[in-house]
Amino acid sequence: MAGVRGKPSVVGAEAPRDEVPARGGSQGEVEVDTGKREAQVDPDATAIIKLPPRNHPPKDLPAQDLPAQDRPRKDLPAAELGAAEDAEATQVIRLPEASPLVDATQVIPAIKVESGDAERTQIIELPNRTTTTPPKTAPPKTTPPKTTPPKTTPPKTTPDGAGPNGAGPSKAAANGAEPDKGALRRGELGGAERTQVIRLPAADETQVISGVKAGAGEKDSAVTALIPIVHGRKDGQRTKVPAPRDPGRAPRPARPRREPLDFGHAPAVLTISALGVLMIALGYAGGRIGTGNAQYAYWIGQVVVFTPVVVRLLSRRMAGVAESFVLVMGLALNQYLLKWMYSPDQFRFPDELQHWLATTVIVQSGELFQPNPALPPAVHFPGLAEMGAALTSMTGLPVTASGVIVAGIAHLVFVAVLFAAVLRASNSPAVAGVACATYATALHYLFFNSMFLYQTAALPFFMLAVWATRRWRTEGGWPFVVLAVLSMGVCTVSHHVTAFALVLTLTLLAVVELVVQRPRRWSALVLPGVDLVIVLAWVLFVARDVVSYLEAPVDQVIDTVNNLISGTSEASSTTAAISFGQLIVQGLGLLGLFVLYVALLRDMFQRSDRDAWRWAAAVGGAIFFAGNGARFLGQNGPEIAARLSTFTYVPISILAAIALVRGVQIIPAKDADGHRWRASPPAIDVIAPGGWNLYSRVAAGSLMITVLMIGARAGGWPPIGSILPGPYLAGGFERSVDAYGVDAADWERDSLGHDNRVGGDVTSVSLASTYGRQDPVREVGPLYYADEWGLTEDQLVNDLYIQYLVVDKRLGEQLPEGEAYFENDPHAGNITSPLTATQLGKFDTLTGVDRLYDNGTVRVYRMGVGG
Repeated sequence: MAGVRGKPSVVGAEAPRDEVPARGGSQGEVEVDTGKREAQVDPDATAIIKLPPRNHPPKDLPAQDLPAQDRPRKDLPAAELGAAEDAEATQVIRLPEASPLVDATQVIPAIKVESGDAERTQIIELPNRTTTTPPKTAPPKTTPPKTTPPKTTPPKTTPDGAGPNGAGPSKAAANGAEPDKGALRRGELGGAERTQVIRLPAADETQVISGVKAGAGEKDSAVTALIPIVHGRKDGQRTKVPAPRDPGRAPRPARPRREPLDFGHAPAVLTISALGVLMIALGYAGGRIGTGNAQYAYWIGQVVVFTPVVVRLLSRRMAGVAESFVLVMGLALNQYLLKWMYSPDQFRFPDELQHWLATTVIVQSGELFQPNPALPPAVHFPGLAEMGAALTSMTGLPVTASGVIVAGIAHLVFVAVLFAAVLRASNSPAVAGVACATYATALHYLFFNSMFLYQTAALPFFMLAVWATRRWRTEGGWPFVVLAVLSMGVCTVSHHVTAFALVLTLTLLAVVELVVQRPRRWSALVLPGVDLVIVLAWVLFVARDVVSYLEAPVDQVIDTVNNLISGTSEASSTTAAISFGQLIVQGLGLLGLFVLYVALLRDMFQRSDRDAWRWAAAVGGAIFFAGNGARFLGQNGPEIAARLSTFTYVPISILAAIALVRGVQIIPAKDADGHRWRASPPAIDVIAPGGWNLYSRVAAGSLMITVLMIGARAGGWPPIGSILPGPYLAGGFERSVDAYGVDAADWERDSLGHDNRVGGDVTSVSLASTYGRQDPVREVGPLYYADEWGLTEDQLVNDLYIQYLVVDKRLGEQLPEGEAYFENDPHAGNITSPLTATQLGKFDTLTGVDRLYDNGTVRVYRMGVGG
């Protein structure tokens, strides 16, 4: 007997009793639909089914000349061999055990029996079917199907009843008489009616047969049923009989359909968050017109935007990945709107203006690597400018609008990839969502990392390279390697600091993997090595000036540390000092992070955690706390800490999310021996809390993250004094850009031409170098602080080759918001009064100095250098 072929499956619908249409079946399967019937079935029942004939070679051919499938089988038992060689094919089906009113529909693969007869026999044995219904003696009442069966052609027979090939009398007649009982075992079948659907291996048609009552017999018995032969051919071509839709038909195996995305309560939560955006917009409007209570609307709006999302992410009742992802992306979008609403009409931050100029130059010239006097290193990192110029060229949008779109998309993509990376590492949508929400409390997240800056363009590719590296290390596959290498390349040509940070990050991941995991896989060093080669090649052969450009901030960090150690004051900061209240809020948030970090680290040690990526995050968290110590040390501390936190805040956010979501024990419970600190349940595998324990954890976690957010807004960017837009503030960066300064810069571009050496305060130099297309001179503070003009000032003008000076009369009316009027200000942090009228008016009395422009507030002087 040949082996069973086909792929078994289970179907669970019942065909109607009075109407069973003919159906087409798939080859290699026999489908038995027993339906829900109150039937008594013998423990071992068998059904014999006639199958269509198949073409065979003539009987007079020797056995050795026949095909293998048509040769007689001598190894079959006599009963099976006799049944197989009969002129009419039969099929023996042993029905499985089942109870009444049970849907026992099954799809049974067909069995081929090699035979030399014109028809063949298929024998399929099934498990016994049993029932508790008492046997009935009356035969079942059968009802012919209402639908018209497919046209059938009976097999040709001789007058004496022989089969088509003269193989002797058949064991069963076509009218449904029982076959010879000597060939098969027989048994009892109760007086119920069953429907069996047979899918034949070699035909497209499906045969529908009614159950046949079997006579009394032994416990192991057989039930015989006869099926008319359906050839399924017309004029030599296979035909298919269309069948009406049958609700009782066994469905074909189908590709599972995706369930609709379940967003849970994300739409409602984000609606509440959007109300916070509206409140902040009202606060911005109040700041522009000078409303005294505008800051209350701002801070309440910040909490409304942020906290509901955090509470939902920590609630453990999310619908799944879809809801968590929508909450995270909705929060990122709302927060980007806060940045855009601060200055919706134009770029005002000096760095944004520098990249606006780079993009404008590419749009106008159509070439990369064009000089940018406002930010010389940006010439060799054209990633952001190319993106903005491409969008402007394709859409015709202004560069400002294109910059807003590019920065917004880059910001959202970064958050999305961060979510994907954490989800891949933790396999928890709650952890991924809380990690992204925690990262949103970084000092520079809201403004600096969302501005039109080249770091904003590089961050998505930084995170994409990390994600692709993770996928390659865990799953393998060259597509992830290719994606990682491409991300490294785009990151390298977009921003130097982010490129260096990516090399260090990948190196850290590789080294920790080699230390933690066994056996060691030295292939972990491949991608960090590739990234190092890419960055070095770009810096050594293209962006050679980046080393000298980065020397200044490095020296600044060193000087800050030395000044702190020696106790001397600094004299080069242009940022506002941190107030005591800011220190309290930021310190409380950092203290909460540190407690979670220590608790989770303790559990990782106790569990002997072997996850390399969690240990890498632990190392990154240590670097985060070390770098954030600079936030409280000196005037440049917040800026240094904020720039570091762009990268180091990622690992600490992941660890904080794991601790908050998985319920790390801050103070562990006592073990069986009464020890509290020696042993505690693992933080990653503990049972989720419930009831008031859950509510308290959600409240505490939400409060901690909200405090972190408030501290970041107070100590991040813009400074607390200019956190709302409004009128001009001296040294206030965005708040210093207004129509007077822009008009003066436009005049410089139109009247003076490009690339003249122009000096002035922080804002005047920024506007002159971008809108005015001039070459900025930033070391001009001594010229303004001098009460009288002398040889020292003349020498400085000649040494710096200053051709023009810009004087803003408002420097004599306000103290600087950022602790300095000028870049490299010699009096930074020590300014107690505005500049005097004598200091600002002395330029009108100098011989050879001409006032070329005056709009009532801003003046432009020609210094007589360079003719």
